Amino acid sequence: MGDIHEIINIELPSQSARVQRGGEGPPLLFLHAEANTSAWSNFHDELAENFEVFAPIHPGFGGEETPNWLTDVTDLSFHYKDLLEGLDIKDPLVVGTSLGAWIAADLAIHFSSLLKGLVLFGPLGMRPPEPLPDLFIMQLPDVLSYLSNSLDGSQVDPMTGDADMATAVWTDLATQARLMWKRNYDPRLSLRAHHATCPITVAAGEEDRLTSLVYTKQYAELFDASFASVSGAGHLVPVDQPAAAAALVNSFYSTLEN
Repeated sequence: MGDIHEIINIELPSQSARVQRGGEGPPLLFLHAEANTSAWSNFHDELAENFEVFAPIHPGFGGEETPNWLTDVTDLSFHYKDLLEGLDIKDPLVVGTSLGAWIAADLAIHFSSLLKGLVLFGPLGMRPPEPLPDLFIMQLPDVLSYLSNSLDGSQVDPMTGDADMATAVWTDLATQARLMWKRNYDPRLSLRAHHATCPITVAAGEEDRLTSLVYTKQYAELFDASFASVSGAGHLVPVDQPAAAAALVNSFYSTLEN
């Protein structure tokens, strides 16, 4: 599969947004995870086989400074509502991973009528029954091992790894910390989930070390969503199993009424 995509820069009320776009078909908004996973990848290629994929880089991620206006996930929901309007994207399927899945869920809480449906891989944001591992106090190689089976932790080892890659992961973590330092969930999420009225499916990697299967199933129940698990995947399902993750997106989309 070819890595054929373009980068669009669009001015929004919040700030300029960088959006990777590729593929043809119904519109799909992909909201990326943490730890330097924003670049176009095998998963984007898989999605672009069936969809026109819009994959923005979150403000403060992908090497960009954390903007002053960004204080919580809802700030990003409104940023992405503006993006949908600015690019005239109608009725998109929204796919999110980890932090991106939390943003997608919050987007649906506020703006369900604009969305076709949601696919949430390893979503965050709900109060967990047990405390989640604290990514912000770990060494970078350990962070990657909690997030993924396939990311190479040795590449971000501060002593022996790739300094640029380590910096990119740190930059993402710094912005993530702004969103999750006080608490790594939104206490309002469980009270507001019923406002997300579009169809939703939630998926978890069977080898997820960050959030338990119990947590992810409870998340699905909270949002009245269907649930699936993906074998051979850690927390970042599309990173570990891009083909299986894309197949899940395709099969969910086929169930939506056109």
